Amino acid sequence: MITWIVKPNVGPHNDTRTMRPITNVQTEAVPPRRLGFIAALYERDYRFLWSGYVCASFVMRMDSVALGWLVLEMTHSAFMVGLVGAVRFLGSMAGPWTGVAADRMDRRRLILIATSVLGTLVATLAILVILRRLEVWHLFAATLIRGVVQAFLQPAQQSMQADVLSPRDLPNGISLTTMAMNITAISGPVLCGLLLACCRPARRVWDWTDAEMILSLNWLTYNPDRLYIATHQGRILTSQDHGMSWGLAPFSLPRPIAQTLALEGAATGVQWVYVVMVGLQVIQLLSYLAIRRRQQTARRGQASIWQNIRDGLRHSIQDPALWTPLFIAGLVNLVSFPLQFNLLPVFAREVFSVGAAGLGWLGAALGAGALLGSMLMVAIGTRFPAGPLMLVGTGVWSLFQVVFALTPNYYVGLGILLLTGMAQTMSLTNITIMLLSRSTSDMRGRIMGLRSLAVAPLFLGSMLSGAAAEEIGAPLTTIVCAVIGLAGTLGVAPWVFRNQRRT
Repeated sequence: MITWIVKPNVGPHNDTRTMRPITNVQTEAVPPRRLGFIAALYERDYRFLWSGYVCASFVMRMDSVALGWLVLEMTHSAFMVGLVGAVRFLGSMAGPWTGVAADRMDRRRLILIATSVLGTLVATLAILVILRRLEVWHLFAATLIRGVVQAFLQPAQQSMQADVLSPRDLPNGISLTTMAMNITAISGPVLCGLLLACCRPARRVWDWTDAEMILSLNWLTYNPDRLYIATHQGRILTSQDHGMSWGLAPFSLPRPIAQTLALEGAATGVQWVYVVMVGLQVIQLLSYLAIRRRQQTARRGQASIWQNIRDGLRHSIQDPALWTPLFIAGLVNLVSFPLQFNLLPVFAREVFSVGAAGLGWLGAALGAGALLGSMLMVAIGTRFPAGPLMLVGTGVWSLFQVVFALTPNYYVGLGILLLTGMAQTMSLTNITIMLLSRSTSDMRGRIMGLRSLAVAPLFLGSMLSGAAAEEIGAPLTTIVCAVIGLAGTLGVAPWVFRNQRRT
């Protein structure tokens, strides 16, 4: 390779510059100019990791809608819907152990194994739905397995971002990932709903012939001179005037037949949702297979799993840049997220009197705000330190909760929730940036495992906020939670700023 260097002429009467060829000189390539908004996407491995994240988030959002729809259609019980949703988060309790796995194993291999298990699980459910062999216990078992596998997958996925990105591009990569998840949080349920609608809705009325009714019902209560229809809930409607008017019959379908009708009605639309989910799982697996990065795993026998957990806890407790974001993560799950998951329906019905449609717009306002917040974080980049941004986001999140609780106007509440979503994303994004930027490569999985464990207070916060809302009302409960969140944020602020000055 021949390169050219420019050198001044040393002659006393000639100050022009001459060029001469120099061979065998190694020059450092100038990196191409990168657009700051998508700087992390210039890294090949991150592009595939990000595309896998997008597919995984789509599957998670679609699965949550399809799962709730199936359980409700098959059991007609809101309690069962809530119970299966709670089972989904049980795997987060294993965060310290799954974090150790992300440090002791090659993270790429762990991601591939977990993704393969999830793909097999979704394909199995799709087959059961298509063959009309699905039962409620299948859904609970699949949800429990998914929660455990996700507990292994998430610390490895999050840690992998720091493995494939430079420290300069890491904040941008985390912000892009958050933005993608917020986009799928809105579009995933919409896509699922469209599939349910265009592929025939689940609620159908089943017309039975006289022969089928005679075989299914007690013949002593069946009158062949009347018309009968059976709903997927097992109720029988009868008509004496050839369908001009209908009344409820004094008998119902036998339970096995009613369950068959319920599954048939629910599965007509959900089966295509699961087919799409299988396709997304395949794309996700192919994206992760394309990643070239390999992690240097720890030597076997170097330390026990319990010792690894203790080391991770000691490492996080000794560093304020680690334990403060972990504390904030647990705090917002305890006192901030209950408004989003538990109390918004109460506000929609009892405060704003807008019903289910209004509740949907309240949730959409939060999602839109979260998307705008993630775009703002991508634009901000590394201009401001993550610690203060985390405090600002969490504090403003709590303040907007107070304002929302005091707002009697529904449309003003929508605007406040939009701003709340932006503050929420600022808080959560900078929590992840602090944890991944500060933790070392050999500790990163354990730290993100502790981050998964910080979701556990959501159960306690949901139960306490629900009980308090029945006694003192949703607005006052929201204010109390927000005050606790603001106090906790101010309490850790000195450690955050002190650590910021040291770094």
